[in-house]
Amino acid sequence: MATTLVLLLGSALGIIDHPVNATPVSVSTDVTGMDADLAAMRADLAALRREQGEAWLSTQRASEIRSLVSDVLADSSTRTQCAESGSALVSGYATDRGFYLGTVDGEQTARVFGFMQVRFVWNQGYDAAERDPSSNSVWGAEVRRAQLFATGNLAGPSLTWLIGVAFGAAQDPVDFQDVRLDPASIDDPSPTVSYLNVTKQLGSGWYAQIGNIFTPYTYESHLFSTAETQMGECSMLEWLFTAGFTTGVSLGYDGDAIHWQCCYGDQIGTAPSSWNSTSNQSLAFASRVNWKLCGDWEQYAYESSFRGQEFGAFLGAGVRWQNGRADNPAATDGTNPLGFTGDATFMFGGANILVQGVWVDQWASRDEAAWGGLLQGGFFLADSLEAFGNWTIASTDGTQQYVTVGMNWYADKRALKVTALVIAPVDGGQPALTSAVLPPQGLGGGSNPNNNMSLSLQIQAAF
Repeated sequence: MATTLVLLLGSALGIIDHPVNATPVSVSTDVTGMDADLAAMRADLAALRREQGEAWLSTQRASEIRSLVSDVLADSSTRTQCAESGSALVSGYATDRGFYLGTVDGEQTARVFGFMQVRFVWNQGYDAAERDPSSNSVWGAEVRRAQLFATGNLAGPSLTWLIGVAFGAAQDPVDFQDVRLDPASIDDPSPTVSYLNVTKQLGSGWYAQIGNIFTPYTYESHLFSTAETQMGECSMLEWLFTAGFTTGVSLGYDGDAIHWQCCYGDQIGTAPSSWNSTSNQSLAFASRVNWKLCGDWEQYAYESSFRGQEFGAFLGAGVRWQNGRADNPAATDGTNPLGFTGDATFMFGGANILVQGVWVDQWASRDEAAWGGLLQGGFFLADSLEAFGNWTIASTDGTQQYVTVGMNWYADKRALKVTALVIAPVDGGQPALTSAVLPPQGLGGGSNPNNNMSLSLQIQAAF
């Protein structure tokens, strides 16, 4: 075939001359072979085009399917749009946000989240004077607390609202002002409104708040709820010296190194209340500052330090003061209570240490000073297993010391936490007023509680 091609091309170009009378060259066989080769090449080219076409078709089909899915989702979204605003709604659930609902543009949002704690308590006493003579021990199960929150924003992310409702088998520290006046009220708590406020972001980290505000004062007041505590319960120091909630206004600043908040309102710890109630004060003031030396604010949201976090160190200080009007009765914490508190927290990425102290010039309508101190720490034995301990001393209507040791098992930082702890008074008596805070800790109350020790097993579930 090659010879034939050369002859043909040469002839065509005049390179090869043929004698006029020469015998013609036969090329039929060679042309037939060339046609066969061309046909084979055409077949190969057709096959290649088919393969490329199928690949292109697959890509095109995937693109069309994605477009179809987007159209279906868009259609579904428009079917759930708000009739008044015409804005499409989005909804769902996230472990760090709870259940949420909002407009696509983010102007209007709402989410619901909460937690509950259920526990079994076994308490041993060394005196059966107030119990069944046949046994010094008592035990039982209870819903320690259940709290539900709803929050969201209005007309953009800079204006937010927050509502909280709390229920439990015993009063929480935020309600302890009433307990101090009536220790028996701890046995018959009712659901209460906790958070009820609106916050406006002013820019550059500044914000203003109005409504029912968690008074910025003690260490645990910077935590959003008891679900963030290490022991699954507020400390004894928090119970004895908390400022609870205040109805009023607040100004705050959240910066990279400093978080500061100051509030003014009705008598500290008795919110919510009406303006002309006996809880009104001519001035009720509280403020707290948190100074982050290193680490990040996210890890400061929990008392525990989880493995994998960087080292963090935080210093905190708080002050409270209020001046009762002449037409008000003596304030729950004294006529003109002044208090200071300070704390230092160290996070080691798997271990933590907390040191805290507090002093007030009056306590529970007494013209005597009171004080307390706390040392608490914990470390992770495994990624999901934490051991902790707490020592508390308080001098209120008598000096007492308490020691708590326990362990936490985490299925998730928030979703599921199991706590086992033992608490025991180690020094001093427990006068009637102070003993009112003992049942929430798992100890026996009453005028002469005579506690030896208490064991609690608690399950905390959050959503």
